[in-house]
Amino acid sequence: MPLDTLPGLLSRNAEQRPQDPFYVYADVENDSIVTITQLEFSCATHRAAHLLRPNRSGQDGKVVAIIAESDTILYHAVFLGLMTANFVPFPISPRNSPPAILQLLRTSACHHIISTCITLAPLLARLEEHIKDVDPEFELAIQEMPSLHEIYPNLGVETADHAFQPYPEGSFNPNLEDVVMYVHSSGSTGFPKAVGWNYRIVHYMIAYSTSDTDSKLHAPVAAMALPPFHTFGIGFQVATPLCGIYAAVYPPTATRRDALPMIPSPDNVLEHARRTKSRTLCTVPAFMVEWFNSPEAFEYLKTLHSIIWGGGPLPQRVGDGYIAAGVRLLSAYGTTEAGRIAALIPYEDDLKEWAWFRISDHVKVRWEPQGDGTFESQILATEKHVPLVLNLPDVKGYATSDLCVNHPTKKHLWRIIGRLDDTIVHTSGEKTVPAPMENIIIGSPLVKGVVVFGHERPQTGVLLEMAPEVHVDVTDRSQLAQLRNKIWPVIEEANAMAPAYSRIFKELILFASSDKPLPRAGKGTVLRKAAIHLYAAEIDALYNTVEEHAVDCIEAPTIWKVDFIQPWLMEVAASVCNFTAILATMDLRQQGFDSLTATVFRLHVSRGLRTGQLENVAAVLPQDLVYSRPTIGELSDFLEALVTGTLTESEIQASPSKLDYKPPITTDIVVEIRRDSSDTIPLIVFPGVRGTLNSTRALAANYSGTVWGVQIIESTPIEPFSTLAEFLTAAIRAKRPNGPYRLSGYSGSSVVVVAVAKMLEEAGEEVVQLSFIDHFPLLWTTEDMYGALRDPTRRRARAEGTSEGVIQLLRLDPLFGPESKGVKELEAIVAKAALGEESGINPDEIAWISIRRRSMASLLDFLAGFLPQEGPEAPREYADAVNRWLSSVNAPLSAITAEFGVAAAMSEEVRREWSDLGAAKCLKPVKHLWLTGVGHSGIMGDRRMAEFLKQQCP
Repeated sequence: MPLDTLPGLLSRNAEQRPQDPFYVYADVENDSIVTITQLEFSCATHRAAHLLRPNRSGQDGKVVAIIAESDTILYHAVFLGLMTANFVPFPISPRNSPPAILQLLRTSACHHIISTCITLAPLLARLEEHIKDVDPEFELAIQEMPSLHEIYPNLGVETADHAFQPYPEGSFNPNLEDVVMYVHSSGSTGFPKAVGWNYRIVHYMIAYSTSDTDSKLHAPVAAMALPPFHTFGIGFQVATPLCGIYAAVYPPTATRRDALPMIPSPDNVLEHARRTKSRTLCTVPAFMVEWFNSPEAFEYLKTLHSIIWGGGPLPQRVGDGYIAAGVRLLSAYGTTEAGRIAALIPYEDDLKEWAWFRISDHVKVRWEPQGDGTFESQILATEKHVPLVLNLPDVKGYATSDLCVNHPTKKHLWRIIGRLDDTIVHTSGEKTVPAPMENIIIGSPLVKGVVVFGHERPQTGVLLEMAPEVHVDVTDRSQLAQLRNKIWPVIEEANAMAPAYSRIFKELILFASSDKPLPRAGKGTVLRKAAIHLYAAEIDALYNTVEEHAVDCIEAPTIWKVDFIQPWLMEVAASVCNFTAILATMDLRQQGFDSLTATVFRLHVSRGLRTGQLENVAAVLPQDLVYSRPTIGELSDFLEALVTGTLTESEIQASPSKLDYKPPITTDIVVEIRRDSSDTIPLIVFPGVRGTLNSTRALAANYSGTVWGVQIIESTPIEPFSTLAEFLTAAIRAKRPNGPYRLSGYSGSSVVVVAVAKMLEEAGEEVVQLSFIDHFPLLWTTEDMYGALRDPTRRRARAEGTSEGVIQLLRLDPLFGPESKGVKELEAIVAKAALGEESGINPDEIAWISIRRRSMASLLDFLAGFLPQEGPEAPREYADAVNRWLSSVNAPLSAITAEFGVAAAMSEEVRREWSDLGAAKCLKPVKHLWLTGVGHSGIMGDRRMAEFLKQQCP
């Protein structure tokens, strides 16, 4: 085995310093420390190689994924064992969804997984089912992880005298550009991406780790908090021990096939760091925040030599507190695409500059100015270090999208302050992309400048600079309340296209004062970071105020009787909810309330009671006010009884039975979303399978003309399909009796919009535009769809699985991603609904699931009407029939496809033929727009698409 590989370096260590530690862990029962030496770990990797590739069978360079819940000492023995066998390991997080895992396997050409098949049985089953559904030709072998005893038969006591058979060497001679392992990104902006690490970057990693030795880091390094599949974990659990700084890990607990390893927690990390007498600790910011609030933990951390942190932002006050107490903090800034970038060991004079980092001597960085005092770090290729992803147009290098600032006096230090896309990371871990919301708000003539904020905060807020003609005294509460109400409609527009966790509440609208205008670049755009810094004190005060009470309290009643309480509560509810009107007898959760709105609503009620000199009543207001009395009627009765003192303490805390769900009733099927007096022909947008207006509102935010939205509600006649088309045609003509008409179908409405266009044309009206957004009617003619239509059982399964299809598109969408809170909540809702467990589910979601299924069943029944008699030519005849039906409309056709939308959900084989969703197969010419960087939901808020749709108007 050549010595310029990781296994080669380990073999050299085993020969030259066999008794040096590689790992240590605490034997809790015997109150002792167990050492895994360099020799024992080397032998473990060779045993793993024997089991994973006996007798060197098969070809060199095979990619093998590790998806396992395994103890660190076993995980990395297998990881290096695969390299010893001249295979290419790919550690993959078991937290990834099946679609994400499949994408990683495809992009790395991996068809073999090593896994803990019992503990991860549900994930593996879902993965196999997903592959069967989307790419049944994809071959995949899943192999059980070797056992701890097989790899470590002499655990903790192995010497050169124990029996051992080295793995036979082969003739594999790697060069610097050969891939030695794959790793993957976190997937925070969509699916995780596979990145092949070559021997050059591994040499760089080893050289880097070596430069951190010689007493610069004190061993052992407690690395038990780091996941072994992450580059942070690989660095300190493999590379650093190879270079002489051994790691402290958890003791092995997965000693049976059905047992699990220890799960890191703030408490057990510190417990095992103490037990192993660790001198350095590697961790993530979330744990550091927990420890900061624990006096006992804080005292222990002060005894360590260093804490290495990375993986996310550390709040300033927390870092400052550690430094003030004498704790040595080291930043481990790096990227999956380029390895570690920061020098881990700071200069002595820089030890207190914990939030700043120095670029390693091994790395060359180009700082690209952004015009506002910030710079993007761009890692350029050198002879020794070449980034693994090259995305710069002019030179070989990697643009990280990380925004940094230079230290005001120490010019060798830099600090990350955000990303080019300015993604806001809330304390919940959810992410808000501010630009789409800001683009909507700045469209108001009342607004001159806007900055959405909320980084490291629980909620999103907005800083507004009003137009010169809007005069406001920011110290006058009455004026602020009036202005918030005036600006609220455009905030609602922004909220409509944003995830629920990104919603802006009235309480978090901040107005810039006339003597502190928002800072701007030379081209006139607001400098985001500078603006937030300028108003940092006001933003802090605003969040503090929201925590204490509501900002704008609607005047409370002076008489606390139901007749006066109820209209007040209805006004308060409307002010914190996106609905314009509230029904007194309907569950508030069915009218848009979630946990966040419920909290803000309670703050308003509490504030109203206090302004009415009823502090004693406010003090006993239940925390679950909305959930225990979910209608305005119940709340009104409750508050009257509470104020009059007729309730006992147990009655105050009791939760009355919940009302049965009754769907909201509305007669508005075609709704005006945006009006432009210069645009006389509205664009009428048909919804996706959910049937709501949210996607249309997102489109209207960037559209320069008039937009109407069609919505589907429970009372809409969905079956049969012809009745639905007739109903929607009548609804459109009721609002606009005569043409010309402009129609656009989004997602699953691609067929019904064609049916409506044909009905309008048959009535003698002119349809001048027919556009399809991230779907095309001919997509229903694929070979798989033909088979499903032929089989009633498969057809029914397609209809019932509509919600799963929606979830898959959200996972692919960069706005959401597979690990987002919204996707997880929807997965749980659909899973419960499938089992008939509707308790605890927002009834709106139950209604929407029903609408999705009914709509899809109706559509598939309609398409089945195009099926010819069975025979070898039947699939083509079916496709031709649908094509002729589509092409018979007189309207010009156009289509837009999202890069991460429906096309991305196809198997690779199908996508090669249907990348434009079938637009090129149409008998009529179709103007087509391919939109990069957006998904199925994100496309509706994309300005490029809005402009394209506008251009299709003759």
